[in-house]
Amino acid sequence: MLYTKPRGTEDWLPESNNKYQSLIQLLSLLSRLNGYQLISTPIFENANLFIRSVGETSDIVKKEFYNFKDKGDREMVLRPEGTASIIRAVVEEKLLNKQPSPIKLSYCGPMFRYERPQSGRLRQFNQFGIECINTNSIFDDADVLNFAVSILKTLNIKNYEVCINNIGNFESRNKWINELREYFNKYKNQLSELSQSRIDKNPLRILDDKEDNKKDFVKKAPKIDKYLSKQEKDEFNLLSESLKLLDIKFKVDDTLVRGLDYYTNFIFEINSTDQRLLGQPTIIGGGRYNNLVKELGGENCSCIGFALGLERLLLVCEYENIKLPVNDTIDVVICNLADKTQPTALLLLSLLRQQGISVVCKFNTFKLPQQFKYAESLKAKYCIILGEKELKDKKIIIKNQKTMKQDIVEIDKIVNYFKRAS
Repeated sequence: MLYTKPRGTEDWLPESNNKYQSLIQLLSLLSRLNGYQLISTPIFENANLFIRSVGETSDIVKKEFYNFKDKGDREMVLRPEGTASIIRAVVEEKLLNKQPSPIKLSYCGPMFRYERPQSGRLRQFNQFGIECINTNSIFDDADVLNFAVSILKTLNIKNYEVCINNIGNFESRNKWINELREYFNKYKNQLSELSQSRIDKNPLRILDDKEDNKKDFVKKAPKIDKYLSKQEKDEFNLLSESLKLLDIKFKVDDTLVRGLDYYTNFIFEINSTDQRLLGQPTIIGGGRYNNLVKELGGENCSCIGFALGLERLLLVCEYENIKLPVNDTIDVVICNLADKTQPTALLLLSLLRQQGISVVCKFNTFKLPQQFKYAESLKAKYCIILGEKELKDKKIIIKNQKTMKQDIVEIDKIVNYFKRAS
């Protein structure tokens, strides 16, 4: 029987995995430059963690959970997003009492959502994100968005648009939600069955619905602006000026709400303008959340963060013909030419690897042309030729694969040779 991978998953073969690892290294470097430390959390969590944090009416909870009961009859879920797990860890491990604020954490790993698979959207996908915890500064908001934009600038991605919005605090938003309920009830028959069920529970989800948000009356729905306090408007204006100071081009999109209930006030999305990602344009998304820590059992504090899907970011790089720096070459291939030379070849493998030199050997293949072809396929920089004569003379031949120059080197001086060559 031929087994195949589950629908909506990918095998990361060496070529694509090299690009993935290169992207991870770049994101890790930028995280350190921005003062973020790596945190890792379990792949599965208690289902209630996400029901409480992302919202019962969100698509994630209603349609996309990969959930199961464990042997203790506990309802568990494969994590669909990273923020709730990070905040759960911060509260559980009492990091707010142990580390100076703001606490700046980054994470990277697989997430799981049961969606219809398509280009740039998988059921198991890899997400990178950051959380700046216990800060209530507009300038941290600007700094976090600047970090997000710097990722695209570092990759030399050109075709994107930064969209921002202010969805207010919970008090402002509740007034807006009440007006939205009245408004959408007038158009109830023109909404999908799912959106109709959301009118009473959470009409904001209608604004974020992939189908209904294209309808004119949804686009013309009441905006939150008139419910925002003067302080909220002033802070948003200060944020806008800060982004201009950083030379970040953006547009204010008053239809932007994001898909998770924990967001408050400032939110943003960075969308690809490439037509091939028209259905799933979001590259990076995030914003401020001011109640989640308290909601999950911690103290009352404000946070801001963002996340991106690595598969979609790699797809953007492919569409824009961006070559990630990939180190997929081998330094040395040992060409051993006889049975007697194999123990020495094995010893050389160990010796060179201890010095940080990547080296392989094709044992039991003694024909030199085949071994040269093998070295060429691995893009090796050097070949070591080790035959019975070389073994007897305690010398080896080192061939530079680029210049084709050959040197004869005493075996016990091989490490010094490669140190000089590097």
